Amino acid sequence: MTDPLGPTGQPTLDTTAVRLLDAAVPAVPDAGPHDPRLRLLVPHALALLGHVGESSAADALAVTTRLATALHRTGDYVSARETARNAADLAQRHLDADHRTVLAARSREGRALFRLGRYAEAEAVLRTVRDTQVRLFGADDPDTTDSGYGLQLVLANLGRREEAVALLRDTVAARRSALGAGHPLTLRARAGLLEMLPAAEVVTEEDGALLSLPSECERVLGPDHTVTLGARHNHAWALYLLGRFAEADREIRQVAETYERRFGPEYPIVLAARQLLSRTRAALGHREEGIALMTDVVERRDRGLGPEHPFTVASRNLLDAYRSGRWRP
Repeated sequence: MTDPLGPTGQPTLDTTAVRLLDAAVPAVPDAGPHDPRLRLLVPHALALLGHVGESSAADALAVTTRLATALHRTGDYVSARETARNAADLAQRHLDADHRTVLAARSREGRALFRLGRYAEAEAVLRTVRDTQVRLFGADDPDTTDSGYGLQLVLANLGRREEAVALLRDTVAARRSALGAGHPLTLRARAGLLEMLPAAEVVTEEDGALLSLPSECERVLGPDHTVTLGARHNHAWALYLLGRFAEADREIRQVAETYERRFGPEYPIVLAARQLLSRTRAALGHREEGIALMTDVVERRDRGLGPEHPFTVASRNLLDAYRSGRWRP
């Protein structure tokens, strides 16, 4: 029997299927509340990867990795990790392990492992991917710097702060070179320095310009952009480290309220902001308010991440320090 689609029928079907999936996935995944529609797309995306031919495999994997990124940014880290890992495995029917899109999917898997508190696994995945990307694409390539940004987060949470700061500075320089100073990813990496650097270095970094980063983000991206809010969040932390507790308290309260309106009370960034707010309240002498805030954070992290997750453990330790009177700002 003659194929009614002709000899090019399968590639045409593959292209159409990839295009339909592409239209259903957010073009630029942003932080946001849980969206159950995203998870419903996962089996379709993985089934597509299991059926497409070689000519469409890279495009199908790129869209599925973007879906994993969207899941990640709604806080669904388990689905993000499984989607990225399974997608990369399926795509390797047609693509080499060192293919750019396969590496990007593995990098996303590493980012999700970090958020799940599986730091050793996250470091192994991200370091392997980044080393390969440096070799194949160069240190300034956007995919390389994306993996580097994820790796420095892992290193910082493993207590290897100097290594993390060096990598973050490299990421800032590479993104500025490849993407430009005003690109959201460049500004986001610079905002990471506000959180990572000790107080003395924050003041002198970029000849003092780093402390004005939130204003720069607002001018370039607007006041409600996720990167602007993240810069303000990290700026409040820097102010707290500098002992400017009242200023830090005002800023993080505004950020926490904006986050909660936008993402809901359970979202991970909301809880991080409320944890910092507890510190500023306690530092200003409102210890009972700090305890109430941290009690809520611990309960929500325990439900969302589990009692043994490093974020939950750190929050519980802070709450215990408040209650025991051992805590000092």
